[in-house]
Amino acid sequence: MKLTTKLISEIYDAPLASLKDINVSKREISSIGDITACKEVRKLNLSNNELVNEESIAGLRDLPHMTLLNLSNNKLKNFTGLQHLQTLCVLNVSHNQLEKMTPHVSRLKELKALILNHNNITTVENIKSLLKLNTIVISHNKLKAVPSLVSHLELTKLSAAHNQLSVVPDLTYNVLLKELRLNDNTISALPESLRQCSAMEILDLGNNSLKNWSDIAALGSLLRLHNLNLKGNPIANKKDYLEKILDLVPSLYILDGERFDPKFLERKKKQRENMNIVEKKQRLKRIKLQKEKKEKKAKGELEEEEEEAVKPVVKKQKMEETVKRAKRAEPTDEKQVKKAKKTKTESQETVKKTKRTASTDEKQVKKAKKDQNDGFFIKDDNKPAQEEHKPTAVVETPTAPAQVRTGVVGIVDKSKKMKQASKKNSAATDVVKALETEEKQDSGTGLDVGGWD
Repeated sequence: MKLTTKLISEIYDAPLASLKDINVSKREISSIGDITACKEVRKLNLSNNELVNEESIAGLRDLPHMTLLNLSNNKLKNFTGLQHLQTLCVLNVSHNQLEKMTPHVSRLKELKALILNHNNITTVENIKSLLKLNTIVISHNKLKAVPSLVSHLELTKLSAAHNQLSVVPDLTYNVLLKELRLNDNTISALPESLRQCSAMEILDLGNNSLKNWSDIAALGSLLRLHNLNLKGNPIANKKDYLEKILDLVPSLYILDGERFDPKFLERKKKQRENMNIVEKKQRLKRIKLQKEKKEKKAKGELEEEEEEAVKPVVKKQKMEETVKRAKRAEPTDEKQVKKAKKTKTESQETVKKTKRTASTDEKQVKKAKKDQNDGFFIKDDNKPAQEEHKPTAVVETPTAPAQVRTGVVGIVDKSKKMKQASKKNSAATDVVKALETEEKQDSGTGLDVGGWD
C-alpha cells in the first residue's frame, strides 16, 4: 500500500494542511507518495509497515517541519534517504535490519534522541557531529565496543545493554549523564573515568562479570546514585553484600530491583500490618459466613424431615378429594349422555320432517306445472289476488242465454267449482277451466268455446 494524501484524508477528517500528528502504523505501507499537502506535520508514526529502502521513503523529504519520525518495525537496511530530514529531533529506527550507521545520519544536526535498538549494528560511527544528542539507545545489537563520546556533552541517557561489550565506554566528558544501562554484557571491571559522572542516578550493570569489591570501587564517587543493579554478577553472592554496598553508596534506596530506604520500608511495614488486619477481618468474615451456612443447613434438614412426615397425610387428602370429585362428576356425565341422545333424536326427526316437507312441495310444484300446461289462459303473477276472482263475478251474472240450464249434474258441478275457488283462492287457470266446463255442459246453443266471441 502507498501512503498518499487520499489515505490520510480517509483517516483524518481535519484539513491536511492543519495536521500536526499523523499515525499510520500497521497499514502495510510499502512506499510513501507525495504528502507535501501535510506541510505542518510535526510527528509521523510509520511503525510496523513494509518500508525497505530510500525509494520507499522518498515522500518524506518535503516535510520541512517534522521533528519526530518513528520507523520502527520496518525492513530498512541503512539510513539512506533520511539525510533530508534536517529538522528531526527524534529518530526511531529500532527493530529494522540496520547493519551500519551510514554517513547519512551525520547530517541530522538537530537530532536529540537516536533510537537504534534491536538491529544488527556492529560499530557506532558517524555521530560525532550530532552535538545535541541527549539520548542514545543502541541495545540489542552486535557491538563489541562503544567509542568515546567526547563531543556529546549534553548526553543524559546511554543504553548499550544486550551487546558484547567487555569494557565500559569512556564517559569522562559526559558529566550530565544520569542513566547508564550496560546490563547483559561481559564487563569485568568499572573504569576510574566513571567517577566523573557525578550526576549519575540509575546504573544497570546486571548479568556481567563483576567479581571483586575492587571491580566496583568507582561507585563510591557517584553521590547521587539511588538505583543500582548488580544482580546476576558473582559479587552479588558475596557475604554481607547489602551492608557493604550501602557503605559504598549510601545514597542508594533501590538495589537489584528492590527498594529498601527507611521511608519506603516503614511504609511497606504499615501496609503489611494493614494487610494483616484486612486478612484477619476477611478470615473472621469467612468463618462467620461458614457458621451461618451450617446453621441454615441444619435448619433446612429439620424442615425436610417435617415435610417428609407431612407428605403421606397430604397425599391421602389429595386422593380423597380426587375420589369425591369423580363421584360428583358421574351423574353429570349420565345427564349429559341422555341430553346428547335426546338432541340427536330431535335432530333426526327434524331432518325427516324437512325431507317430507321438501317432497310435498315438490309434488305441489309438479301439479301446478301440469295445470298450467292444461289451462287455456296463462296466470299473470303480477296481478293482485282480487283480480283473479273477476271472471267468477262475470259468470255469476250471466245474460239470458246462460240461465237456460238443464240437468242436475251441471248445477252440482258449478257449485263444487265455486266452493273450491272461494276456499283455496286458486289460480285463474282453474276458474277459467271451471267456466269452460260449465259452458260445455250447460250451454244449449251448441256453441263451443268459440261462443265467447
